[in-house]
Amino acid sequence: MNFREQLALGHSKLLTSQIVDEISAHPKRMDELMQIFIEGPVQFTQRSAWSISVIAEKQPELLMNYYDLFIKLLNQPNKHDSINRNIVRALQYLDIPEKYQGKILDVCFRLLKSSDEPIAVKAFSMTVIFNLSKKYPDIIPELRATIKALMPNGSAGIKSRGNKVLKAIQ
Repeated sequence: MNFREQLALGHSKLLTSQIVDEISAHPKRMDELMQIFIEGPVQFTQRSAWSISVIAEKQPELLMNYYDLFIKLLNQPNKHDSINRNIVRALQYLDIPEKYQGKILDVCFRLLKSSDEPIAVKAFSMTVIFNLSKKYPDIIPELRATIKALMPNGSAGIKSRGNKVLKAIQ
């Protein structure tokens, strides 16, 4: 299967499933999909990201080699919103190795507090931070304060995710 040709066909559950099945059968091809995710064009980045999210849910071990890349991309300015959104979405499902937890916490708090980030990035960041707060309960006060600061003027998505996280950390 040629991933670029597959992604050029469109954006559908069937095409995504075919890519995920190919990666599952041939895990070494994950590098190829990640290269498309990074290089684009934007349309291919968005389409490949769906497959990466499914892989994160179903076979998170296939993303173990990409934490350095994820952190680098999350800290890179002037990129398409879909990159942050889809990396942080994937991180929600992963058991992040201890080696990367501090950097990922830092970047997720930055994304959550940023006025420039889209709602989805903030919501996913809340979940990543919440997941890590189970290992590091000392971050709960900062998470709680950050969510409470966002809530008064937050979108429905921020309020919904914020309420769920606040309820879970009570």
